[in-house]
Amino acid sequence: MILYFADRKMNILGQASTGLPDGNVIEDDVKTEEVDSGVVTFSCCIPYTDNTREKVERQTEAGNYLLRKNGSENEFYTIIESESDTETGEVYLYAEDAGMDLLNEVLKSSGDGVPRSLKEYITDAVYDSGFEIGINESDDMEKIYYALDEQTASERILAMAERFGCEISYSFEIEQLTITHKYINIFRKRGKELGIQLTLHKDIDKITIKKTVANLATALLCTGANDTAGVAVSLDGYEYDDGDFYTDGHYLKSRKAVEKWSRYVWDKELGRLEGQDGHIVKRFTYDTVSQEELCKQAVAELKKICDTEINYEAEINRLPDGVQIGDAVNVVDDSGSLYLSARILKLETSVSNGTKKATLGDYLIRKSGISEKVEELAGNFAEAMKTRPLFTWTAYADDQNGTGISLSPDAKAYMGTAVNRTTEEPDLSDPSIFTWIKVKGEKGEDTAVLRIDSSRGTVFKNSAVSTVLSVAVYYGQNRITDISSLKNIFGIGAHLRWSCQRIEEEQYGVISSADSRLSDDGFRFTLSPEDVDVKVNFMCELIIE
Repeated sequence: MILYFADRKMNILGQASTGLPDGNVIEDDVKTEEVDSGVVTFSCCIPYTDNTREKVERQTEAGNYLLRKNGSENEFYTIIESESDTETGEVYLYAEDAGMDLLNEVLKSSGDGVPRSLKEYITDAVYDSGFEIGINESDDMEKIYYALDEQTASERILAMAERFGCEISYSFEIEQLTITHKYINIFRKRGKELGIQLTLHKDIDKITIKKTVANLATALLCTGANDTAGVAVSLDGYEYDDGDFYTDGHYLKSRKAVEKWSRYVWDKELGRLEGQDGHIVKRFTYDTVSQEELCKQAVAELKKICDTEINYEAEINRLPDGVQIGDAVNVVDDSGSLYLSARILKLETSVSNGTKKATLGDYLIRKSGISEKVEELAGNFAEAMKTRPLFTWTAYADDQNGTGISLSPDAKAYMGTAVNRTTEEPDLSDPSIFTWIKVKGEKGEDTAVLRIDSSRGTVFKNSAVSTVLSVAVYYGQNRITDISSLKNIFGIGAHLRWSCQRIEEEQYGVISSADSRLSDDGFRFTLSPEDVDVKVNFMCELIIE
């Protein structure tokens, strides 16, 4: 990962990295993405010496820009806070991608009664900031808001997106360290159902389950905006009943919630007031003069808070490429039993520490009683990890079926690997569990073999294409997965070349090494729905010059 620091005129002041031998070093970096806010934050520490202190402090001044490059990621931030500690000899910085133009710009309170779409409300909020609408999944529905509070531009954007039932993110186009476009993206709902599985004891190191009833309510006292007569709209006289949620005068109530959480459950005989159910009531306001809209928004709010709120925090040691904030993932146990499906609401990534931490919510329990099982696994996980490490087995054989399987490579033409095994000593009784590749030529010399693995297979339904193609080159007993090792073995001119053949269009072309889909010097290629029409062949060649 490389960070480029720039002043307010986008003049590059310097850089820092996690892997370059010279220059400033990045430590304890954390990139945090949240669905709720849409803003991505970044923080890190930059150590300095007496000789480099002045330069580091100048580069990391609050208000400067920060460009973050990590593989295919190109991101743009504004440094919001910078703190230099002379005792530890480091600068701590905190940055956000929305920028001061939106974070600090205060918009006046307003409300002219003119119907507008979400796109129009957001366009008004960013009028001279340089931001423009990028992805726009909102419809053309228009709403009237009579009272918009005095708030910052970023707060206004988030508030309006919530009112229209949408989510937002910020993104940037960067060419040669120059920002060419700044986008605000509008989604009906961020993320996809990718079918990705995260497995306890393998992909997930730890699960922490957080539960709270701090916001719990079984009923809402609802009010809207003032009508033309100056009277606040309420639910009084409006009828709604879906079997659980129903209107009662000014209130929206839940039958199931009060049955479980009534204030009189503790003593129904002595504590119950006649004619009362013991609802826990909270006030709910929404800026609308429509009773229908007020009721709709109140139902959505009460559904969120009428029972225990639960979040799962997972410390992840392997998150498949292509998984993004908002995506839904499946958490499974080591035998493959599905426990829950949850959406990634927050993702914290540290490149320097090699860690990922995800907060999972909006979960759907798949089987009865499964939540207790997850809690039990989480409580015992630390001990289980001590006794259940995972290993990769390597073996050798005479052919692709594993004939003559052995741990010795002598006179063997094929090499096999079996991953995620629970014992360190390889079991050679079943050659079929190994993936075999030929590593010896006809005369016994070492041969180069290139293999491409797909993280999600090669056949996809409809437009659900989303996978990462990973390349491994085998030469004798060596498995090569990086460009430096490739050049050490095959020479300085060795490299990987990708090409694409579109079957339906009968087109063929070499993919540029600068293509954003390529990362790790060509060892990884990320596919999205835009890359595939009906059928497409992607090929990778090992070029030795």
